[in-house]
Amino acid sequence: MDSSHSTTVLTIEDDLLILKTIVSYLKSLGYNVLQAADGLEGLEIFRRGHPDIVLTDIGLPKINGMEVLSTIREESPDIPVIIVSGMGTLGDAIKALRLGARDYVTKPITDMVLIKYAIERALEHSSLVQENRKYQFFLEEEVRKKTAELYQAQKLEAIGTLAGGIAHDFNNILAAIMGYTELALFKTEKESELADNLRHVLKASNRAKDLVLQILTFSRRTEIDRHPIQASLIVKEALKMLEATLPATVQLRQHIRAKETMILCDPTEIHQVITNLCTNAFHALINEQGDITVALDEETFPENDLEGSQTTAAGKYLRLTVSDTGRGMNLETQNNIFDPFFTTKEKGQGTGLGLAVVHGIVTDCNGCIKVKSELDKGTTVTVLFPVIEAEGNTEAEVVIPLPTGVERILFVDDEADLRKLAQQMLSFLGYSVVCCASGMEALETLGEDGSGFDMLITDQSMPLMPGTELARTVLNLCPGLPVILCTGYSSMVDEEKALAQGIRGFLLKPLAIGTLAREIRTILDR
Repeated sequence: MDSSHSTTVLTIEDDLLILKTIVSYLKSLGYNVLQAADGLEGLEIFRRGHPDIVLTDIGLPKINGMEVLSTIREESPDIPVIIVSGMGTLGDAIKALRLGARDYVTKPITDMVLIKYAIERALEHSSLVQENRKYQFFLEEEVRKKTAELYQAQKLEAIGTLAGGIAHDFNNILAAIMGYTELALFKTEKESELADNLRHVLKASNRAKDLVLQILTFSRRTEIDRHPIQASLIVKEALKMLEATLPATVQLRQHIRAKETMILCDPTEIHQVITNLCTNAFHALINEQGDITVALDEETFPENDLEGSQTTAAGKYLRLTVSDTGRGMNLETQNNIFDPFFTTKEKGQGTGLGLAVVHGIVTDCNGCIKVKSELDKGTTVTVLFPVIEAEGNTEAEVVIPLPTGVERILFVDDEADLRKLAQQMLSFLGYSVVCCASGMEALETLGEDGSGFDMLITDQSMPLMPGTELARTVLNLCPGLPVILCTGYSSMVDEEKALAQGIRGFLLKPLAIGTLAREIRTILDR
């Protein structure tokens, strides 16, 4: 090992002849050498000169070598100390080593090479200790990060499990709300105020349905189907809803300039981005007073010029900015705001998932997000979505007549409200309907060959006999009877598994009457 050219050695020795000899020898080896003739001077030079290694005698004036050793070990435990002494006993050597001396060289020194080897061994050991400490720190940091990731994964898994249960029950509730609203719309004058109110109920219900999908997506239990959308319409709708919930002390300003720009996203995702960002902005306002400004612009970026964002691709982007005049954030908070469950809000004000959801949505849409904040001045969040070319007229509403029929349908669901709704919806479409509350009741109603019915529509999550089991039994008895499986959410079955079993159709609750009507007709007309 040859580190002499960059290594500084402090030698403390009261015998000037020995001191001169050691200093001269070390310099000949290329070491930088500091020297002191007593312990007190040695410690002063040690603190000023920051040597890499110390050689010290034991019998020093003012402060002896043992005290020098103890002080250096206390102040700089990584600096190796070698005792060079002729007056010590075996007990002194043992004591010095216990105090932390790296080596013990006895005088008289018959061969100065002993000093050279002692220094090299001590420096090598010190280097290994420091490398091990760095590696240990790295491992401990990795363990800490992996532990945090595992903890986060466990929390997300818990959310996923909870979301799955909520999705089933919540979608059943939404099914009744949306179904009865649609039926009421068909029986209401199209241009009446009541019809307009019902359409708002239906639109809000669809948002709630999509929100369940968003929760499932966040917990990785389902996938979002993204398609071209005109973002400004969703932004305006979301801001209209938010404005109604804000106190009069908060001014919501809108600058929607990119009115026809198209992006590839899901409408509910944009709705959720706006809602979460504006909710965070509101919570940042001091005493619920101040301004929230939302802007929507289109901008073209050349290569590698996206304002330090995570995206490097050049092109057109839809830029959404949400600014507030609130309390702002320090740098540490800014570095953590997108971590799931991180929150600076008081208990009960937030879960710490809002910005994590936003970040996930933006990333999945190949966009980027950045935050600029200053304490006591406010925060601006900027989101960039890649722009896509518009395809045709996206605003035209095409009214498709509901397909009807006269066939006989057996409908099975353990929820009484949904059976009643299905009875009305299917009857409205012209079908003859019989409803059953369980799989066993359905089998009894079908009889041996199911000849009294043209189709079976069954819920999946039912006690005793789930929909897939009912379908399997029915298809064994009546192979030609088409089956549609409906579910609010089930971890046991998806569309691929259902179709592989011989089930003809797979529908997610809540069921829109148009979706149900078209699925029934498509299957019966094959």
